[in-house]
Amino acid sequence: MIQGTVTVLGNSKNRKTRKNRRKKDLGQLRRRWMARTLTGVKLCGIIAGLLMASAGFMYVYAAVTCSDYFRTEKIRIGGNQRLSEEQVLAQAGIDIGNNLLALNLSLVRKRLIAHPWVADARVAREIPETITIRLVEHEALAQIDLGRRFLINTDGKIFKEVQDAEASGLPLIQGIEYGDISLGEDALNPPMAAVVDVLQSCRKPVSVIPYTEIQELRLDKEMGITIVLKDQERMIQLGFGDLDTKLERFKRLRPVLQGNGKWRSFQMVDLNNPDRVVVRLNASDAQGA
Repeated sequence: MIQGTVTVLGNSKNRKTRKNRRKKDLGQLRRRWMARTLTGVKLCGIIAGLLMASAGFMYVYAAVTCSDYFRTEKIRIGGNQRLSEEQVLAQAGIDIGNNLLALNLSLVRKRLIAHPWVADARVAREIPETITIRLVEHEALAQIDLGRRFLINTDGKIFKEVQDAEASGLPLIQGIEYGDISLGEDALNPPMAAVVDVLQSCRKPVSVIPYTEIQELRLDKEMGITIVLKDQERMIQLGFGDLDTKLERFKRLRPVLQGNGKWRSFQMVDLNNPDRVVVRLNASDAQGA
């Protein structure tokens, strides 16, 4: 009987397969690392390029905004009636010599419309040396008594408190309360709308009651509107509604009043009733009538 040693060799095919897998995994890791490294290099290059471009833009901007070539030499101002050119420039915060491109036109416009007399403003630059400013100012229609006096514009909106002689010659509105005031873009409340309607009608060139003859407009929530004339504070009661009809009746009546020596200085004309007109004379004229 022959005895010997038997040696069992492993499967060489399986060893080779494991070795190939290790090589394959290492190759994939190496390729991923290279791809990520390349991506990082590209990103760094892009960031560096952007930083260089930004620095270049900042340098160019600084050079342009400091250049005498874009120095403001002309400032054209239009639309100003109430404000002088000096006041406009002071409010805008600009002057001759400012760099045209360095000016923030939006900020300049905001400064201008912050002035109580300025309703709107447009600011533009004309390369290389001119700034153009166009203003829209409020037009005062009347002054209104709310315990303190304010100015209203032709839209019936309050735009500033009366100062100094700003209200000289303007009619005074009485009887309006704070609750009757509309702000912003809101429509006018009925009492204020009625007052503005009367004043706008009297501003027409053919009006029988000229705007310049009006001293006061008195509003009574029940009786309506009464016009007080500058001439001896004579009164014309209009009430509410049918304004054009009432003014047309007064147009026919006025020549009669002016043609009569005693009636000429009437104390009050009541046009509120559509069926009749009531004329109240001064006490002295009434006794002699």
